[in-house]
Amino acid sequence: MGMGLEDLASYVESMLTEMAREKVGLLLGVSSEIQSMENKLRFLKDYFADADRRVIADESVRDWVAQLKQIMYGATDIIDLCQHEAMERGPSATRVVRRFTPLLFCIRNPSVAHDIGSRIKALNQRLDAIMERSAAFNFLSRRDMDHGGEVHTSHPYNFKTSGELDRSDVVGEKIEEATEALVAEIIKTRNEVNNDIAVVAIVGVCGIGKTTLAQKVFNDEAIQGEFDKKIWLSINKHFNKADLLRTAITQAGGDSCPTNDEMDMLVDILADALAGKKVLLVMDDVWYPTAWECVLKKPFFNAAARGSRVLITTRREDVARRMRAQHPCHRVDKLGPEDAWSLMKKQVCNGSKLSFWR
Repeated sequence: MGMGLEDLASYVESMLTEMAREKVGLLLGVSSEIQSMENKLRFLKDYFADADRRVIADESVRDWVAQLKQIMYGATDIIDLCQHEAMERGPSATRVVRRFTPLLFCIRNPSVAHDIGSRIKALNQRLDAIMERSAAFNFLSRRDMDHGGEVHTSHPYNFKTSGELDRSDVVGEKIEEATEALVAEIIKTRNEVNNDIAVVAIVGVCGIGKTTLAQKVFNDEAIQGEFDKKIWLSINKHFNKADLLRTAITQAGGDSCPTNDEMDMLVDILADALAGKKVLLVMDDVWYPTAWECVLKKPFFNAAARGSRVLITTRREDVARRMRAQHPCHRVDKLGPEDAWSLMKKQVCNGSKLSFWR
């Protein structure tokens, strides 16, 4: 695999970028499909190094890589199709064709244009399956590899959080102001925004107070009266998809879950529990967009009522972008000296161990 897959992905990415720039997707009616494919490839590229490390010893990873290559070769076939079409039009057509321009040339032929559009949609659907499978491998990102990371189920960041607010963690006026601003953002009226489901992100480094702020929003009085259901999910770096769905089902008041890991069944049960309900979903400590894209997005978008909201906390702004969070994201700043001192006094007086906000 190695550089072969990396180079292949880079070529396909550049092809998709050029298609977007030349408005090819718009002319074919698949602009959103092209953008989606580009985002997925950019996301997957971050894990190629770890996949390369594991491909020799792990047959399932080897099969995953082979399927991904097939999809990308399918994308390059689109260019070959257009080159062939240009050659059949004769030398005059071939002379004006350069790298990506055959795409524009081919959309003049309705049957070829339809074929290209259908291929792009089919490839995008296959990439969805690849994305879903990638979550099971717990691939390390390049950044994790650079820091010598290893996959361990007992990872120190795998602690679970809940929507319950520990008020001993709350100090200062800034968090009150931030809570008020986020609540207002989440419950905007129909006249202020398109009332479709939206994603709102809290971004900041580890220990800065993202979880505490999300808990403040989750328990805010205005939020209680705005949503039919509230769900708090602690995502972490090495989440289990089936467990995540079961937790969501329980908090949504759904029917009892199967004990096996039948993903389709769990997704259907969650969708039934969310059907027609205005929901606030909090996803705490999101490391990668996989938990949303490959697990929760489908039942949430298919079943929850318009006006539902997703609030995420994450250390990485690129995750917020990939989840299409509203811009600008809310950033959590460090405590000022007075607030830090207040937090220390509260923790000592309560007999608690000193700790940073989560």
